[in-house]
Amino acid sequence: MSKTFEDQALKAKVLAEGMKVNLNELAVRGVKEDVLDSLIAASEEVIKMSQEVDRLRMEASEKLHEANVALSDVKERYNELRMIIKNNYPLEQWHRFGLMDKR
Repeated sequence: MSKTFEDQALKAKVLAEGMKVNLNELAVRGVKEDVLDSLIAASEEVIKMSQEVDRLRMEASEKLHEANVALSDVKERYNELRMIIKNNYPLEQWHRFGLMDKR
């Protein structure tokens, strides 16, 4: 995903890990180890999800490129065939060949 998305998850993970190292000092302030463990696990999951989204975006981008290349080929062949009809038949007969152009 975006860099800021992963950065935020990484910040949360690093904070939780740092607080866990100093848990004895922070316990008097109500910080519990299970809360920190949960935040670490959630942060790691968010990072994995972000990486999966990046992979899917790349895959979609590649598929879109392939589709655009295929469409370009279809357009080119269509135009070549269309010109055969346009150059050899009067406008009134174009519809017989499936050409719906008006000009």
